[in-house]
Amino acid sequence: MSARAWTATAMGFREQRRRPLLLILLVVVPAYVVTRSIAITEPTPRRIGLPGGGTVLTTMKELHGAIMAGTAIAFVAGLCGVFVMHAALAGDRRLVLAGFRPGEAVRARLVVLAVDAVLVVAVSLLVTALYFTPASWLRFAAAGVLIGLIYAPLGALLGAVLDKLSATYLMLFIVMTDIGIVQNPMFGDGTPGRLAPLLPAYGPTRVMVDGAYSAPFHATGPLLLSLAWTGALLLAVTLLLRRAVAAHG
Repeated sequence: MSARAWTATAMGFREQRRRPLLLILLVVVPAYVVTRSIAITEPTPRRIGLPGGGTVLTTMKELHGAIMAGTAIAFVAGLCGVFVMHAALAGDRRLVLAGFRPGEAVRARLVVLAVDAVLVVAVSLLVTALYFTPASWLRFAAAGVLIGLIYAPLGALLGAVLDKLSATYLMLFIVMTDIGIVQNPMFGDGTPGRLAPLLPAYGPTRVMVDGAYSAPFHATGPLLLSLAWTGALLLAVTLLLRRAVAAHG
């Protein structure tokens, strides 16, 4: 990135430091959600389906350890996307008026958004490690990153068309419907339903379940779908930001 893009990035992080509520959201919320969910769940036996057609017998308590990190990551990363988008639509227009190119302002916001998502993933995985050990930390962590990189731009898109309160409620509804119910192996027969692949968390959630319970890798299709969702949403946010900033520059 250019020197001006780095300057805009530093300004974005300074802006976040002036919002302690956002820092609390990034750290405290995922830690509390993961810890509390695992603590209150009984170790009831549960058989679930794995990518590739296999099954595994686990417990509801372990399942919460395997999937609650994804739920926390999705919700907090999505809210970060909402806040970053609202800040960008206001502040980045002033940067363009001051002489910055739209692309420099947009890249700075995307860096801030990516760092927020990675921080949420790191906190969620560190807390999860206290209670649950997946079969493959690499795939489990990669799935968490993919969830963050999908839901952060999704939140940004919601933030572009809705006010903060409305976007927050809608993000909570989407996360709870997608990851909390549709993709959740705690419900139904332990595998996602026919409509599950249409939702954004299907791919990374299946990769996460695969990493949690299977040493060999069986989730190539879900991984490719995750990458497609990530690329499409990041492209959409980039184009939206460039258009919004340039139109007011």
